[in-house]
Amino acid sequence: MLPGDNIRKVKGIKTVTPQSTKLFKGFKEDNLDLVRLPEPFFSQILPLINSITQVRLLLYFFWHIEQQENNIRFLEYSDLSSDPTLMAMIGNETTLREDLETLVSMDILLEAQLSGKKELIYFVNGPQGRAAVKTIEDGQWKNTDVERKPIQLTDQQPNIYGLYEENIGPITPLIAEILKEDEKTYPEAWIKEAIEIAVKRNVRNWKYVQAILDRWQNEGRGNEQNRRNDSQDPSRYRRSWLGKK
Repeated sequence: MLPGDNIRKVKGIKTVTPQSTKLFKGFKEDNLDLVRLPEPFFSQILPLINSITQVRLLLYFFWHIEQQENNIRFLEYSDLSSDPTLMAMIGNETTLREDLETLVSMDILLEAQLSGKKELIYFVNGPQGRAAVKTIEDGQWKNTDVERKPIQLTDQQPNIYGLYEENIGPITPLIAEILKEDEKTYPEAWIKEAIEIAVKRNVRNWKYVQAILDRWQNEGRGNEQNRRNDSQDPSRYRRSWLGKK
């Protein structure tokens, strides 16, 4: 039972009714971004765990590493403790530390500490995680200078219009109509990522964003080669806008 839950009896059986009045409003589209969970999570890990906060923490781990772009994926302790949404689900840092210790003791997560740093880092116990921990233990870790962008769990994402104004420019009536149609065509997460790619490559043009989205829709967003080729040559798209080859 979670703190703050109420207990009521239904035909002699105790059931737990969450005290929160916040209800899920339903998925916004059928074509959702998915978070992959390995089959042993259900067949081997869940039977071992009897704590809801540990389940939440593990699900957060898999969600977080799915968002990461680096080849070697891990979480620092601060990634966890600084995310207000996660901490609201876990409760407090004492519970977070206890859950991490338990999951490490069960060999579900792996823990390591980089030389000269106090903060612990965590890996999922898979081939990559085991290899990374051994590399750290052998003093051969070379991943310390890799930039890691902050990733936090929130449903307060800016909408397509806010993203356009923030990253591309003012919205005209014509652009508003185009954005409205694209919002119906592509998932929000795709649009956000395509805008990030355009900004990173300094091509602040909606046609460029549309080209990325169109490629993902036709060839598959999950195809890493396609993602690398989405906009490798921005000048090619500029030439197409000008009607040149």
